[in-house]
Parts: sequence; C-alpha cells; structure tokens
Amino acid sequence: MHPLQCVLRAQRCLRRGPLASVSWLLLRTCRAHSSVPSSACPSPERQQEDGVWKDFSSRLATGPTFQDFLRSASVPPEQPSSSEVEDPPPYLTVDELLGRQRRVYLETYGCQMNVNDTEIAWSILQKSGYLRTSNLQEADVILLVTCSIRGKAEQTIWNRLHQLKSLKSKRLRSRVPLRIGILGCMAERLKEEILNREKMVDILAGPDAYRDLPRLLAVAESGQQAANVLLSLDETYADVMPVQTSPSATSAFVSIMRGCDNMCSYCIVPFTRGRERSRPVASILEEVRKLSEQGLKEVTLLGQNVNSFRDNSEVQFNNAVSTNLSRGFSTNYKAKQGGLRFAHLLDQVSRIDPEMRIRFTSPHPKDFPDEVLQLIHERDNICKQIHLPAQSGSSRVLEAMRRGYSREAYVELIQHIRESIPGVSLSSDFIAGFCGETEEDHLQTVSLLREVRYNIGFLFAYSMRQKTRAYHRLKDDIPEEVKLRRLEELITVFREEATKANKSFVGCTQLVLVEGPSKRSATDLCGRNDGNLKVIFADVEMEDATDSGLRVRAQPGDYVLVKTPVLMRMLQPPSVFSAGS
Repeated sequence: MHPLQCVLRAQRCLRRGPLASVSWLLLRTCRAHSSVPSSACPSPERQQEDGVWKDFSSRLATGPTFQDFLRSASVPPEQPSSSEVEDPPPYLTVDELLGRQRRVYLETYGCQMNVNDTEIAWSILQKSGYLRTSNLQEADVILLVTCSIRGKAEQTIWNRLHQLKSLKSKRLRSRVPLRIGILGCMAERLKEEILNREKMVDILAGPDAYRDLPRLLAVAESGQQAANVLLSLDETYADVMPVQTSPSATSAFVSIMRGCDNMCSYCIVPFTRGRERSRPVASILEEVRKLSEQGLKEVTLLGQNVNSFRDNSEVQFNNAVSTNLSRGFSTNYKAKQGGLRFAHLLDQVSRIDPEMRIRFTSPHPKDFPDEVLQLIHERDNICKQIHLPAQSGSSRVLEAMRRGYSREAYVELIQHIRESIPGVSLSSDFIAGFCGETEEDHLQTVSLLREVRYNIGFLFAYSMRQKTRAYHRLKDDIPEEVKLRRLEELITVFREEATKANKSFVGCTQLVLVEGPSKRSATDLCGRNDGNLKVIFADVEMEDATDSGLRVRAQPGDYVLVKTPVLMRMLQPPSVFSAGS
C-alpha cells in the first residue's frame, strides 16, 4: 500500500471506528513502509525508493498531524455560502453576486408549489446577503412568483406589472434602482414576450433557475435585462432548506418532486415545470425532521403528480419492486421500473413525529395502489383526506383530455377508497367547457358530482394554453358564455352535495389543529379538521387535556377537540387550484 493511502485509510477509519484502533492503524502502516532490509549496501533501486520515502516524509512532516484529524472529526466544518462555493462567471466578481443588504419583496400567486418555490428562492437570496421586507415601498427588489395555469392568472400578473411601473418610475435617484423580476411558470411560458412587452422587467427566472437568482440580479445591476428559463432534468433543490415565510405558521409545504410526465392535453405544467423527477428520500426526511424540531404540527408533501414519486438516486433503489397502477387506469408514457415509491416515503415521513399531521397534494388517480390506501388507513397522523381530480364526468371528454381512465374506472376507485378508508374526505378538480364538450358531456359531469358528493371542490372554466396538445390538436369551440353557464351549474350542484356531505360532521367531535384568529370574527378561532375542512369556534377558556385543573386558551399549533354545532365551511378559494393532476 502506498504511504499516502495509509494516511487516507486512517482518516476513513477515524470517521468510522474507535480512536485507539485508528491510532494503531496509522502507526502500524507507516512502520511497515519505513522498515529497511538488513543489507548495508542498498541497491540503486532501493536508493531510489529511499529518496521517494524521504520526500514523502518531509511532506508528511509539514502536513496535517493526527490531532488535525481529531479536530476535523469532532467539529464539523462550516458550510460555505453559495457565493463562496461557486466561482463567479468571468464578467462578475464575487462581491457583485452578494446582496449587500438590499431588500427583497416577494409576492406569490397560484398553487402551493409556488408557495414552496417562494421559500426556496428566499433561502437562496438570504444566503447571498439579501434582506426580506414586507413593505413594498422600501423594497430594492420586487419578485413575483407567477402562475400560468389559466389566462386569468397571467392577466393578474400583467395588471400587477402595470401597477409596479409607476412605482419604479417614481423611484428617488438617491436610492438604488428598483429591480423587478418574474419568477416561475409565467416566466417559463412567455419568456421573450415579457421582456419585450414590459421593459421595466429586469429579470426572468423559470422554476428550475432559482439558484441563478444572485447572478441574474447582479447582471440587472448593470442596467441589462437578464433571464434564465432553462428546464432541468434533475433539479429538485434537495439541498436547499426552504425558509418559512411566516414565522408563526403551524404548517409547512415540503416539495418531494417536480415536473410532470402525464401530458394531459389541456395542461401547461409539463411545459413550464419540465419532466418528472423526485427528491432523494433522505433529503425529504431531513427537512421534515427539522420542521418537527421547529414545532410545526402539519406538513403537506407537494408535487405536480405527488403520488407518482420515485426515488432513483441510489443504484440499489432500482431493484425495488414495481408498484401497480389503480385498477382500470393507464399512463401516457412507458411504464417506469424500480425506485423507492410513494408508499415507502409516506411510511417513513409518518414515523418521524406521531403528532405531526401529514397531507399530500396534488395526486393523480392512477397512482393509488392498495399499499398507499392501507397506509393512510393505518396511520393516525396521515390525514384521511384524498384529493382525486376527475376533471370531467364524461368518458369521451376524459379520453380527449388524455386522462388515462374512464368514468367507470374513476367511480370504482372512489368506491374502493371509501371501503379502504372509512370516513375519508374527498376533494376534486373539474373543468367546464373543454374542447368539444357537448351538453350531454356536461350533464354527465353534473351527475358525477351528485353521485360522489365531494367535501371540497375546485371548479374552473377551460382556458386553452399554448404548447399543449389541445392547442395543437383540438379546437376551443365552446363559447365563453356557455363555459361560464356550465361552470355556474357545476358550482351550484357541488355546493348542494357538499352541504349534504358535510352535515354528517354536525354534532360530532372533531380534532382541530388551530391556525389562528378567524378572519370573520375577533372572538373566534379557526383551524382545520382531519378532512381539511375549516372549522370556526369560540375563543374561550377550555380545559387542558394534560392538566384537568388548568383552564387555558387555545394557541396556534394546539390541537383542540371541537363539537361542531353548525355546518363547516367547505368551498376553498380558487387560488389553491392545481390543474397539474
């Protein structure tokens, strides 16, 4: 063995085993290489070896000692900041990549993934020396995390940019120039159109380019527009710990995968967020543990197709047994093999903290094998609430949407879920007025709403998106007034059926996680039950379950047993709609 290998081997053993055996190994291996034959006249070859050994000995004498190895093993080295790790591009200096305490104002639009993306972006900027502000007037950088799922979502951003234009033009010359950036799906979808249409936009960053934000902002300081909208096949931000935007929050979002391979004909997500890829299980578990240590009581696992999770980060994972799809469902892509699947992840996450609630969204109906349903039924801290996007009640429309199932298969899955998880709360997505939808197709969706009787619903009129299969292959032939009429009919039926479904909770005792004061009344608190229904209850003194003689008021993060005398609110705001599944 080469002498240098001895030292390296000693270092590796130091990290693994007892110090005494390491010391012995280091001394023993060096002695083995320093011993010389008994001959008094060494050969030329031996003299050459002695010269090499002397050279190595001199370098070893001036190098790290055994005590250095002890110190490095006992005290983990500090992790350098991102600006120290990565060399700056040739046209920038390290100092130019730093935020120099400029203040960043972040606005988030769209789904829960964008909330998590905001936390990721802020984590990256914070490490580069930027400060966060909630005051728009004092911001030096304004970043909008955007959504492209519907035309209305994009129009909201155009309107917001128009408002910010005046703010930028009125900026005092004595202050640093105001920089405005568009992040997320709208930056990815529209790219040049944003830069050409709104000259006041300084930077664009797609969903896979948040690591590049310090560079983009540095380039913008020179007065140039900067953009990075490249999609990645492997970016998951697994090594970035999101920074919670609300210090008083009781729950958090944890992204476990990004992108989507389903390619539903109406959906823009594969074109704005790229191909499907999953985070390593170990990094997810580490993040959930840290959130538990911070005292958070609920985590929601996020992904565009969250239950198709597949961790192939380790070679040995590729030998894992393949998981079957839901009965009667198919995919638009070739069957994938191996990897640690969603059931494994859900099992491991639920074991971290028995008092932490676990939710997940947004799933696809095809990825609900029996092992996932059984796990939800068995674990008390996995919420008995499943989001099951239907999109339509017509098999003909579902085929045009490329959903991979018929109405009959979907209804059979609903029945199987309710048998497997008694008392489960169900939610769904529906699109009104998709390409070629007839009045009969619409009535079939109405009948599905009545048949299933969802607790929560997300319903919207169809909005055609460029690049999608529907844009290239189908015709958006339903008049806008017809779409809106059908949408109103769906909403009316949904409300009627949800009211009936949620009446079953009246008079029952619910375990509610307190979120904070009610927005409707200063004397009430609000929280959510296991089924994700909002519960409003009086802010009064109550008995502490851990001390029967103590009277306390509930605080955010507390679990409270509430007997519900009135019907709970069941229709959620459209801002949390995710059409990716």
